[in-house]
Amino acid sequence: MNYSTLYERHLPVHRTVIVVVLLGALGLAVPSTAQTSIFAIQNSPSPNVQGNTLNAVAALSTSDAWAVGYQNDNNLNDSRTLAMHWDGSQWKLVRTPNPGSHCQGNSGNVLNAVAAVAPNDVWAVGFFFTCNALLKPMVLHWDGTAWTPVHTPALNTNDNAALNGIVALAANDIYVVGYQPASNGAVLTLIEHWDGTAWSVVPSPNPSPTGNLLSAVTASSATDIWAVGNSTDQATVSVQTLALHFDGATWKTVSTPNPLPKQFLDQNVLLSVQSVAANDVTAVGFIADANAQNTLTLIEHWNGTQWSVVPSPNQGEARGDLNTLHGVAAVSGSDLYAAGFYETAATAGQHTTLIEHFDGNTWTIIPSPTRGLAQQLNGIFVLPGTTDVWSVGGASRFGIDFEDGFLQLPKTLVLFSPIG
Repeated sequence: MNYSTLYERHLPVHRTVIVVVLLGALGLAVPSTAQTSIFAIQNSPSPNVQGNTLNAVAALSTSDAWAVGYQNDNNLNDSRTLAMHWDGSQWKLVRTPNPGSHCQGNSGNVLNAVAAVAPNDVWAVGFFFTCNALLKPMVLHWDGTAWTPVHTPALNTNDNAALNGIVALAANDIYVVGYQPASNGAVLTLIEHWDGTAWSVVPSPNPSPTGNLLSAVTASSATDIWAVGNSTDQATVSVQTLALHFDGATWKTVSTPNPLPKQFLDQNVLLSVQSVAANDVTAVGFIADANAQNTLTLIEHWNGTQWSVVPSPNQGEARGDLNTLHGVAAVSGSDLYAAGFYETAATAGQHTTLIEHFDGNTWTIIPSPTRGLAQQLNGIFVLPGTTDVWSVGGASRFGIDFEDGFLQLPKTLVLFSPIG
């Protein structure tokens, strides 16, 4: 396996983007076991014969949930946005616009994250590209009747920019995070804020002079917001974890541990974050060891004073094994779920769903249902005040494309708990 292209394997990225740190990541998974899972597969539509993948899910109630992603196979060229709504009894497709569709050349449209404020106030973010242009940020809004594109601020060149995460505190207080270009070609963090009228870029720090990327954002209040991702170390071409904190006035970098040292092509990546309280925040992702040539789960915790690595299980740790977590969600501080996927020799190199649970003391792998030859879980959400958990991704009976790690001709995959 070529770990120098690991990011490219795991994050939807336009094929023409050639920026090492631009590459966020998708993830890897767990196999189904003989044990009974608390999760069940919900029927979900797959409108495109070329492929359908869900990246994120959010809910307002047991009868009002949204899942978003994109339609197409492992080639993101000609991809189209995908949104589905849960009405309490079934998932239904909802028409979505595609800003990157007015071109006869390559174009693409991908939704990476979704947040719901009210039944008539839902936001989805991602990126699009048209013809030979590079990525541009995309924001869509649901007003209760239709999804429409919303204007976002112009950036340096507005190319090589995307939105990966969103958190909504109120109808007039929403943050999105991702990355944007610098005038010298470097990659910078991108944070934008919605004040109820317009989106604006918020100043955010960049610890690396060459590459910085934010993958997710969470908040316990308007004065306690966290964004996580990764940055590159220019000297060693290694990837380091990145966490930014907003105190209501300024975004600042907060030191985070890196299990792998700054060695050539080693990667420490955070892909998702969940805040329970000011002193209780959990971030998940993976570490990729270029020397051992394996990828392991990574979980870090903020206790109000510092970030520390929390032991997390892996389906396999041998050479060539892959374990990754793409989403984390909390019922409470002692009841968290993380989702992703893995592959080992036992799975013949195919991705399998992976769900881990924290009981207040220990993270453990729990059984999760599978569908097809390969599956990936990309996002997870807990309905506040309940134990209802959704996790979404894609599943393929044809398996993965070993060139890039994408599912071949996937269909949407939705897992739900509790059963019944």
